[in-house]
Amino acid sequence: MKHLSILAAILLAVVLGGCNPKGMVSTNQEIEIGKQSSKEIESKYGIVKDAQLNDMVNTMGQAIAKCSDRPDLEYTFKILDQKDVNAVSLPGGWVYVYKGLIDETKGKPDELAGVIAHEVGHIAARHHAQMMGRELQAQILIGTLTKGDVQQVAGVFANVQLLRWSRVQEFQADKLGVKYMYRCQRWDAQGLVNFFDTLLKIQKNHPSKFEQIFLTHPVTEERIKRAQEYLNALKAGTEKP
Repeated sequence: MKHLSILAAILLAVVLGGCNPKGMVSTNQEIEIGKQSSKEIESKYGIVKDAQLNDMVNTMGQAIAKCSDRPDLEYTFKILDQKDVNAVSLPGGWVYVYKGLIDETKGKPDELAGVIAHEVGHIAARHHAQMMGRELQAQILIGTLTKGDVQQVAGVFANVQLLRWSRVQEFQADKLGVKYMYRCQRWDAQGLVNFFDTLLKIQKNHPSKFEQIFLTHPVTEERIKRAQEYLNALKAGTEKP
């Protein structure tokens, strides 16, 4: 019944909000779906229990979240017990860093902070809400909307290998990640650019080493160029942080 009420609210938003996908999903709905997705993702992939590592990631993440454009969300930062060099965000404030990313960025906190800031950027830009809104629009158009749709959407986010962001969304999350790092002034905002540059070199020389992050977050020279140009503009004062 709870999911039906969420769905009913989304449907009402369709009527009142027109065709804007983000307008179909409220913050409370993002949180509800994110909460359900988080249970599935933690059950499926497992969580690292190391208290010191978790404290490091959570402290870093909470500081970045406070510098974001959605600081009032209740953010959760955890480490997935997976060897891939990757990170993923869920709607409503959940960010998961893979253990492989922790290992790869050991001794390079600026790069780890940059990746976390990028994921916070996806949440702040409401990219998940946009994805959910489009899914619901498609189902409404073909007349297949059912009471299980909310669970179905949550399941999509829990299956991290299937998550794909558009080029526009990735560029925006990069820009926001750099902005939040620059605002915080606790880590070098160059960290995200450096991480991407390293990944691009590895992709060229060892294409299978970090396959998962290239699938879910394709790294391109254009992304690196744009992120660097935006950071340079922030430092020059031609862009406002």
